[in-house]
Amino acid sequence: MAIIVEEEKTKVNILKIVMWVALLAIIGVAVYYIFFAEPQLVEFAVPPAFLNINPLATVSLNPDEVINGQAFQALKPYVTPPTPGNSGRPNPFAPPL
Repeated sequence: MAIIVEEEKTKVNILKIVMWVALLAIIGVAVYYIFFAEPQLVEFAVPPAFLNINPLATVSLNPDEVINGQAFQALKPYVTPPTPGNSGRPNPFAPPL
């Protein structure tokens, strides 16, 4: 009886090689567009309403006029501020009684 020792022949799978080449090409193209390609500038027309915003730059806001104004004074307070001695439960993790 003879013992025959043969090396396993590796079969070259064309599909695997094509998939690896395609994957490397996709990664290469992505790296090029992310790091090396110059982005195109987008040009668009500015609407006419945005061209004259100079009056907004010259508006002066006085906080005292706002706070003492009639519209601000007409607002109703819906939340009462806490009193110094009663600003919450002593233990916030305790269940309410």
